[in-house]
Amino acid sequence: VGDYLIGEKIDINGDGTPLRYMDKPSKDGSSADSWYSGVGNLDVHYSSGPANHMFYLLSEGSGTKTINGVTYTSTTSDGVAVAGIGRAAALQIWYKALTSYMTSSTTYSGARTAALNAAAALYGTSSAQYAGVGNAFAGINVGSHITVPTSGVTVTNPGSQSSTVGTAVSLQVSASSTNSGSLTYAATGLPTGLSISSSTGAITGTPTTAGTYSTTVTVTDSTGATGTASFTWTVSSTGGGSCTSSQLLGNNGFESGNT
Repeated sequence: VGDYLIGEKIDINGDGTPLRYMDKPSKDGSSADSWYSGVGNLDVHYSSGPANHMFYLLSEGSGTKTINGVTYTSTTSDGVAVAGIGRAAALQIWYKALTSYMTSSTTYSGARTAALNAAAALYGTSSAQYAGVGNAFAGINVGSHITVPTSGVTVTNPGSQSSTVGTAVSLQVSASSTNSGSLTYAATGLPTGLSISSSTGAITGTPTTAGTYSTTVTVTDSTGATGTASFTWTVSSTGGGSCTSSQLLGNNGFESGNT
């Protein structure tokens, strides 16, 4: 199972402890937790500590947490808490930064720029992933923080709907997300005979049963964030019932007033 301990199984220390700790590199006694002007004078195995720490912060964020049975405690150089974006996104960004934007002479400042470029290419500059990169580097004293965009999905409420049994319906639900990627639509409480397209948000079909329905549309983005819109949908019958203008009373004498 993946973790943020390095070399624990080779037992190089003879006591079962890891060779490196990504959540707090200085726990090995030699590695740096954050960048400082003299970090380049360290042995390269120890001067890479801030990068290990950055990747942990980018993946999991700061604070104390237990991951796959291992408890970690990670702090930031400026004491500002940062939120992780998940290991899957972090590894995509860091790999692209290494392979597409870095060279053998890249400094820590350049690595931040490279990782931001990678995040922009993969997720966009307005994404939580992009801000997460900036904040993870700020957590190791490289660059400043970036405001994380409000996460989630905004669904435009279409308002109360009225339809008639037997008459086809077409309603487009509109939604947007602060994150890149596709949106997935789902709905509960739709009038009988209607359905929603999971990919486009179009509600179509022909109502078959009159009544008042409490409908909720839920939209999910590629990060799992959701947004909802709830509204009432009233379906009426096909008009004035089955009565006609002819006299339908079999015993209509009482209408004359003589009975």
